[in-house]
Amino acid sequence: MKLNTEIIYERLKRKYPVKIYGEVSREMVLVSPELYRDHTLRFHTGHVYLATAEHLPPRPVIEKNVVLVCIGETARLSYYREHATVLLIKKKVDFFEVYQSLQDIYEEFQAWESRLLALLMESPTIQDVLDCTYPLFQRSIFVLDTSFQYVASVHPSGNLRRSTWNQSQGTLGAEEFLAFLKEKDLIMDKRGAFLLELEAGNVLCVNLFNANSGYIGCLCIDQMSCPYVEGENKLVEFLAHMIEKISETTPVLLQNEHNSLREILKNIMNEMPLSQNQKLLLHSSNYKQNYTCVSIHYMKRFSPLPVSYICSVLESMFSESIFFEQNNTILGLIPLKGMESEQQMKESLEAKLDSMIEEMQLCVGVSNSFTDLYMLRSYYFQAEAAIENGQLYKKEQRLHLFSDFALSEMIVNSLGGFPVQAYFPNGFRKLLEHDENGGISYLETLSVFLEENMSYAKAARRLFVHRSTLIERISRIENELSVDLNDPDERLKMQIILKALQIEKYMAEQ
Repeated sequence: MKLNTEIIYERLKRKYPVKIYGEVSREMVLVSPELYRDHTLRFHTGHVYLATAEHLPPRPVIEKNVVLVCIGETARLSYYREHATVLLIKKKVDFFEVYQSLQDIYEEFQAWESRLLALLMESPTIQDVLDCTYPLFQRSIFVLDTSFQYVASVHPSGNLRRSTWNQSQGTLGAEEFLAFLKEKDLIMDKRGAFLLELEAGNVLCVNLFNANSGYIGCLCIDQMSCPYVEGENKLVEFLAHMIEKISETTPVLLQNEHNSLREILKNIMNEMPLSQNQKLLLHSSNYKQNYTCVSIHYMKRFSPLPVSYICSVLESMFSESIFFEQNNTILGLIPLKGMESEQQMKESLEAKLDSMIEEMQLCVGVSNSFTDLYMLRSYYFQAEAAIENGQLYKKEQRLHLFSDFALSEMIVNSLGGFPVQAYFPNGFRKLLEHDENGGISYLETLSVFLEENMSYAKAARRLFVHRSTLIERISRIENELSVDLNDPDERLKMQIILKALQIEKYMAEQ
């Protein structure tokens, strides 16, 4: 296996006081080390030479990507520093011991490469690959799938606490998720190794792709126990390539098993037929508890994170919940355990989603509670209506309950697509004309009277008029409209019309 300068330097300085000089290449082009032979006047590209200072020729031909490990100093080294990479050991050390150390470095990596290639012939798991790799890196290593579930991991002495990320939940936690959101360089189609700098510590990452360049996960090497070494990015990329090769032969290693209930709910949402087995499973799960349906919208157009990952994090926040993508939004089914009242539900959702809503610029709609999972589609539309109305009436808020807008939604839908004017009773336009030309609003009078359940005393106090004056006005309004407000049907019709006019006016002003 070929190495690069920084890998050799980092390994060598663990044993000797080495200084590095000259241009450093991170390309994996360096072949096994060799002893410098006296009178050799050409240093070949991609070679690593070991020499003592007194044996170096004055001005040899030095090709590209040459590394010289030199024991002792000499004035001639200035020429070598300009044309090669020099690893200088000033201290007097045993020449052949240094050579053996260089050989050991190469043998360690070559043995690792051989073990990985041998594993490829044995249908290995990703865990097998990480177990094979750990002795080389001596760091926490883990592989995440497309939903950022932990597929496999290894840790120093099995100690999870020596890892930057807590893996006790089996998925990337909410805190780490928010840290990802703050990392602008996290792009799922990014190729090559990149260092993720988080508050808890740095993590070296390589995105994993299938043969069709589809994102299938991420390989991560924790830097908590050891500082980051630049040259290791090529090793991590090689390891990622091996994992990609394994996943090609056994794709299920980096794919989540489809949750049966999730697939059933997706079919319900898309109005697809259910198989007999799916019907039996849904029947066994139905009416077991109360649920609410949430719809989550992005306020900004794009998110750097895959929806599957966001759904996975949301599911970790709400026990037994199910989240999936639906019409470019995220649909969530959340059990209402321990949330007896609507206020408790709202407080719980706000407490858990607040940071995510702020960080990702989300807007959340929440349906009424329900128990029949067959009705999920209807309650999803409730959550969608909550967002639509919330954006209209309460723009400053990001979490909206359908119950806050149920009446408005009912009124708008009750019109059946006709303009509200189509429902005006005879004489209603005369009330409108009176309000436009007169100083007294008959519509306000009628609206307050109905809101106060036809109590003349309460309505008169709200309108700041005498009771007898109000009685006279209401009588005039009834005559004008040719309606009897004591008739509950007529009264309900007038309330719907007045509410519809109120909504229409508000929307016109926006």
